[in-house]
Amino acid sequence: MRRVRNRCTSRFRCSCIVSCSLIGFIFFAIKFNSKQTQPSVCVPKNPDNEVIDRQDEWQYKNSVTGQWYHWRTLYIEQKNQAEWRVNWLNVAPESYLGVIVYLAVYSEIQSLKISLAQLSRLLSNNPRPVVIFHEGDFSDNDIQQSLAQTLGIRTPLAFEQIKFSNNSFRTKPVHRRFPPKYFHMCRFFTLMLPSHPLLTLFSFYWRLDTHSYIFGRKPIEDPFDIMQNRKIQYAFTMVNVDDELHAYGLWSIFHEFLKDHCLEPSTAFRITQTGWFDSYSLAIIFTNFAIANVSLFRDHSLIRAWLHKVDLNGGIYRHRWGDAPIHTLILTQLIPRTQVARFRYFGYMHRNEYVCATGINGRFCKAQTKPLFTGPETSYYYHPAGCNPHDGNPLCHYYPEITL
Repeated sequence: MRRVRNRCTSRFRCSCIVSCSLIGFIFFAIKFNSKQTQPSVCVPKNPDNEVIDRQDEWQYKNSVTGQWYHWRTLYIEQKNQAEWRVNWLNVAPESYLGVIVYLAVYSEIQSLKISLAQLSRLLSNNPRPVVIFHEGDFSDNDIQQSLAQTLGIRTPLAFEQIKFSNNSFRTKPVHRRFPPKYFHMCRFFTLMLPSHPLLTLFSFYWRLDTHSYIFGRKPIEDPFDIMQNRKIQYAFTMVNVDDELHAYGLWSIFHEFLKDHCLEPSTAFRITQTGWFDSYSLAIIFTNFAIANVSLFRDHSLIRAWLHKVDLNGGIYRHRWGDAPIHTLILTQLIPRTQVARFRYFGYMHRNEYVCATGINGRFCKAQTKPLFTGPETSYYYHPAGCNPHDGNPLCHYYPEITL
């Protein structure tokens, strides 16, 4: 009797398994067929309608008239608009193709001087105008003249004073170790800089930090000419991987943005930004060196809508979202691969990480960077390919590299 009972139990289990499998197959077939026969219709949002033209609490001052203005984060081209007046030191620009911009505080003036000296030397064949944005740290005439002398009389230099708001209603940060000005810096380079009226004078802007140094043995070919002649919208030198703590929630909000506008992830986005099981790779363009078409982050309706979505979310102040991951996500999604490039024909250092021009071996690279090793107790990290990590960063070598 025991054997018969066991045999019946086994048959019952087999029947259950077959039945469940059959039911599952039928359910899947019905669901798949319904998707095929009744496709969903996605209606994208109008990116121009969802962006609010609001007067921001930040302000900027005209260096000639002394008048203060409230920032407007939505660019609206107006006919007969008065040209932004600039108080240029040394000499007025001969060309308005491109401008080099810094956001600086006086405590970093020594590193800023090194950065400006390197610019003066490597761009000596074609000096480009430099603009330093500040909160009043560089208003003193002696300080301005000293920096103008560092650049040399052939390089135009201007100072643009801005005022960040200490809005008490702003989102409280999760990471308290960062000072308030750090979050302002992230927002400035993410959204606000392209909306400053000074940039309407130029076609391209080149963003550098006070600890950004370009280097090499001789003057380099003008980056702005390359951008224009090769129809490049965005250029960079190094790539990195962001800290997961500082990108918390950014991945999900970007997918919300894609869904809002009925966008499928692009090939570049899938390859460089998507990791295992559709997770976030955290690969970023190192934006402490970035050259961009001024209109890219100001006039492109979808990019503008994304930047405003990020700004309204408050993640810049809550989680320390930087301009690097915010810009990298949208660039990989919307800008053709042929319009983004890595400049590898000169060396670049940011704080303690550096890369040399393509073809310069380690020994010569170290000799070129030695004058920039200003911190005797600082450890410096050489990235031969300009990628961190070298083997595991999907952005490494993805975009065309200009080596000349």
